[in-house]
Amino acid sequence: MRAVLFLALLMSQFSIAVAGQNVTSENVREWLSRVSSVGKTLNYEGTFIYRHGNKMEAIRVIHKADEKGEHERLVSLTGVAREIIRNNDQVTCILPKNRSVVVDNVGPETKLPTFPSDLANIEGYYDFVFEGYERVASRQARRVLIRPKDSLRYGYRVWIDDAFELLLRSELLDTGGNVVEQIMFTSIKLHQTIDEALLKPNISGREYKWVTDDEKRSDDPMAVDASWQANDLPKGFMKSHHNMQKLPDNKMPVEHLVFTDGLAWVSVYIEKLDKQKQLLDGTSNMGAVNAFGRIVGDYQITAVGEVPEATVQLLGRSIEHIRIQ
Repeated sequence: MRAVLFLALLMSQFSIAVAGQNVTSENVREWLSRVSSVGKTLNYEGTFIYRHGNKMEAIRVIHKADEKGEHERLVSLTGVAREIIRNNDQVTCILPKNRSVVVDNVGPETKLPTFPSDLANIEGYYDFVFEGYERVASRQARRVLIRPKDSLRYGYRVWIDDAFELLLRSELLDTGGNVVEQIMFTSIKLHQTIDEALLKPNISGREYKWVTDDEKRSDDPMAVDASWQANDLPKGFMKSHHNMQKLPDNKMPVEHLVFTDGLAWVSVYIEKLDKQKQLLDGTSNMGAVNAFGRIVGDYQITAVGEVPEATVQLLGRSIEHIRIQ
């Protein structure tokens, strides 16, 4: 019996190896480029776990796609109670513990990674490797490694549903290849349609404090200070946008700049010094997130993102106030 099981396992590994020989880096990039768009078109419900640092959460997700776009509901099953309702780019976060509702137009509130439609633009910074097939949530999945070519960005290992190309599992890997964050579906079911009632929150929130996007953010290009510039960006990173944002613990809006290589993202916040606040001077980290702070004149500059410490340091140090003629 042991011999039979060993032979079956050996043949399984052999078939995976043979299949992998026919998969090129271009094939893998094509799979990944379809993942984000395919996920927007499917109706499904399931449960996934999210592990970061020493914490683990279980979350139920219901996702619906129709002629009006995407609709999604996320419900925390462990830890602090909360619900997140998304209609296209509008995200409503219901926090019963704080008796508050936060509404923001920031795009999908998802913990799964998203990929650009054209990954050819980032192939200079990442390798894309097919590692075989594995089962996730009782479904056949293709395992893919996204391996950075330098130490300025993290890598990913992802599992893509072989039939529908939905992302079923993701691991964020540090520069040593260690898993620092993990998201994995434990169960998932696809549907022809989703009942609207499943997308409704458990509470109305009428008696809660509401914080809307208008109170938090200004996208008026005249409101930003264009003199804040990055003079020496890490290779492959570019500024994607610049706006004014109101943070929960700040009385005044702060400058918010976002830099990306197409896969990794770093936010830089620039705010007037507040003597009553604890300032960040140097580096700090929490799980996969690294931050770097420095003081420039009367301003605190903070760079934060799911990237290596060296990357937030480079970005934080590159920001200068350049007088525009």
